[in-house]
Amino acid sequence: MVSMVKRGFVAAGLALWGLSAWSEAQAPAPVPATAETVTQAEATPVIKRLNQVLLEAMRRGKALGYQGRYHLLAPVLREIYDFRTISRYVLGSHWKQLSETQRQQMIDRMSRYGIAAYAAQFDEYNGETFRIVEEKPFRERFRLVKAVLEVPDGDDVEFTYVLRRTKDGWKIIDVRYDGVSDLALKRSQFAKILQEEGFEALLAKLDEKIADYAKEKKAQG
Repeated sequence: MVSMVKRGFVAAGLALWGLSAWSEAQAPAPVPATAETVTQAEATPVIKRLNQVLLEAMRRGKALGYQGRYHLLAPVLREIYDFRTISRYVLGSHWKQLSETQRQQMIDRMSRYGIAAYAAQFDEYNGETFRIVEEKPFRERFRLVKAVLEVPDGDDVEFTYVLRRTKDGWKIIDVRYDGVSDLALKRSQFAKILQEEGFEALLAKLDEKIADYAKEKKAQG
């Protein structure tokens, strides 16, 4: 399971097209934490909900199959992730050049890619449990929630979620694993594709990755 999680958060989610070496020093500087004490875990319930649905997908993994896990995870992930903010950030200045139709296309691809990655990677259960470690503030509208996937007879996996306060509540905008920012890496990767091949090529590559997840799981099954 540890190797599965590493594939899910690093190889699949972070090293999208072969770029695996990315240190926190290369990522944009994080928003400085304030001295505020978190008296109420405002964002933690969002991560607890994510953990619950991931555990369900893992426990029912073989019975559900890839498509079943995808449909189980999709409504929850679309609710708790801010895919519009994620899309805007990873495209950088290119976002302003897009029509609203193109922006919606990108949001759709990012949401389907994220769901596909989770459905493909969280596919089996071997007694793992999730534990919330702490929640910290990031200025006024951001929170960090650190969580651990506890692996029996293996190394625990620690990662940190960055959540943003929206009018609809707290939403996940980034996941950091081993000092790696998902947003920062995707922004770097996407910028290269946009510069060399254009927006339509980026959409096509995302479509390919989404299809690859389903093909790989079908072949394994």
